[in-house]
Amino acid sequence: MQLSITFQGMLSAVRGQCWQLVWVSVLALLSSCAAQLDVNASNQTKPAKPYLAEKQYASFDGDFLGYRKWEPKQRNPKMIVIGVHGISGYAGDYDNLGKHFLKQHTDTALYAADTRGQGMDPVVERRGDIRSPKDWYRDLYTFTGLVRKLHPKAKVVWFGESMGSLIVLHAYHHPPHGESKPDALVMASPIIGVDEQLTRWKYWTAKVSAMLMPRLRVSLETLSDGQRPVVTKDDIHEQQAVQNPWYIKQYTLRLLLHLSRMSETLGDLAADTDCPVLVLHGGEDIFTSEERVKQWFGRFPADADATRKLYPDSYHLLMYDHERETIFGDVSDWLRKVK
Repeated sequence: MQLSITFQGMLSAVRGQCWQLVWVSVLALLSSCAAQLDVNASNQTKPAKPYLAEKQYASFDGDFLGYRKWEPKQRNPKMIVIGVHGISGYAGDYDNLGKHFLKQHTDTALYAADTRGQGMDPVVERRGDIRSPKDWYRDLYTFTGLVRKLHPKAKVVWFGESMGSLIVLHAYHHPPHGESKPDALVMASPIIGVDEQLTRWKYWTAKVSAMLMPRLRVSLETLSDGQRPVVTKDDIHEQQAVQNPWYIKQYTLRLLLHLSRMSETLGDLAADTDCPVLVLHGGEDIFTSEERVKQWFGRFPADADATRKLYPDSYHLLMYDHERETIFGDVSDWLRKVK
């Protein structure tokens, strides 16, 4: 499952409460409490090249990351969906979708990897941080390439949720040399744009703070504005999230800044996207309004094979919300049309 306070809530707090962020940063420096990362490599010996094991894979730099898979009984699925989870999530967030495919879409396999810098990263010191978003893109292409070797004839679809939507769209437009792009994209609950009320001085204050102290870690309590986001109709995620082994207590300023920049440029990327795209969005999503999603979706080319599905009564975490079976059915129907 995913942390109920998602990164957009944290980013909004950063933008709307920049003076608090700067004050916390100064206090942390003065008291020598800034949590500086000294990321050490995993204890495992790094391999010479990427490879896929049963429950983990070696990425482009030799670091190991875990993954999960939901494979149909037939040996040669026609479609491979690769899931990219949201902030403070893990590969298991795709369990509901994976089970749906096994029952209702039996020619499709689902693979989902743990994201570098999130709660199941084997490099514990790196959790809550990312050096560069390019590492996410290279991880995704590496993992995709390894899965392609197992299923060379299958079409590949990237499915990003929340923060994962940012990663898949940016990765699509920034392929490493020689890598093959996916055949299609699914983006569930994409985080679009920045707070419309953000003043330039507040933005630059946050940006300079992240540049001067990129590895300073800030707790959710520091960034929270006191409001508890509702992310599903039943809204049980907050109680469960703090008990999960992948729960992250603090995030670095540079990770938050990277996500902010990625969110702000989604419109330009949409305008240059030339593969089939499915966008899923809940009408009760408190992090991105229906109108903002509609405006962003309008940036896709007029002749693009782009589909938007709105679920008026659903919230942010669609794969765990009350309409998930309807949503999964729509995903299955759309996948059957992907050419």
